[in-house]
Amino acid sequence: MKKVLFVAGSGGHIAQLSILLQTMGDKYNSELMLEKSDKLGLEKYSKKYKIYTADAIRGKRESILVTLFRILLNSFQSLVILIASNPEYIITTGPGLGIPICILGKIAGKKIIVIESWSRTRTQSYVGKVLYPFSDLFFVQWPEMLKQYPKAQYVGRLA
Repeated sequence: MKKVLFVAGSGGHIAQLSILLQTMGDKYNSELMLEKSDKLGLEKYSKKYKIYTADAIRGKRESILVTLFRILLNSFQSLVILIASNPEYIITTGPGLGIPICILGKIAGKKIIVIESWSRTRTQSYVGKVLYPFSDLFFVQWPEMLKQYPKAQYVGRLA
């Protein structure tokens, strides 16, 4: 059975992950990478899935130095998670948390699948801009977004 590491942050990202897990979670050896601060996600999925946690790479109203430290910390945590999980695929619903693990995963030869946020109807997200070149599959949830990501696939919204 193929191993998939699903990566999601809190809020809308975990809502998107919930939809993916309902349709895909049992078909694969699924593991999750969530933000340490996402108590609801941790509580909801800890009984069914192996969960890895990492710090978010960006906090609200933080200086650039703190953000750089968070990026380094998350990159180290992501490397540890990547080694421990050793997935064949990494699927992210688009939080900044997923940037380091996806880039490290790509370097390690993993398949990277990115789903641009459903809230992005006309403009690229920061995560989308960064991960688009690294992704093996890139999905958008609005047909207008194909102008922003010409190699993306539109298959409708996760619902």
